[in-house]
Amino acid sequence: MRRFGLTQINAEFTLISMDKPQINKESSLIHVFRWFAVLPGSIVCAVLVMFPIHWAVMLIQFACKEGDTIEVEGPMGLLACVPPEMLERFGYALFTPMVMIITGAKIAPKYNFQTGIGMAVFWGLIFGAASTITISHGWFFGWGWFRFAIIFVLGTTGVVFGLLQVHQKQKKTEDRSMS
Repeated sequence: MRRFGLTQINAEFTLISMDKPQINKESSLIHVFRWFAVLPGSIVCAVLVMFPIHWAVMLIQFACKEGDTIEVEGPMGLLACVPPEMLERFGYALFTPMVMIITGAKIAPKYNFQTGIGMAVFWGLIFGAASTITISHGWFFGWGWFRFAIIFVLGTTGVVFGLLQVHQKQKKTEDRSMS
């Protein structure tokens, strides 16, 4: 048996149901699939962002080199002085955690900022495991420690920028829903 209540809105009477709300099975199934897609989707996007980084590095190297000399005029020329492999690693360190956090939060149906924090923790665990393996095998020598420190700083910067972006997006949606 259904119970109904009357409410007065703008001098109109509307009949509303007082029973439990009906759950749409199709939308709840989509939410479940979206939660399962958060981690794989964010990892795929992090891998996909590596291609434009590689193309940008190759474009910088191609545009600024003429023969055996490097033209150091402006920021492009300065970037061309950095070896392309190192420049790619720095780009990967900055952009992959940022993209991973933003896309993971975008895929998640709810709790976007908390999902972004979870993606940041996941990135930190993966980075920590890779660093531990690298350090324990003694693969750092010479300037390797300095490059590692730069990669760590760039990765942390990417995480912070990703979380800031997700937080700002969540604030905007909360502000819109409040007004």
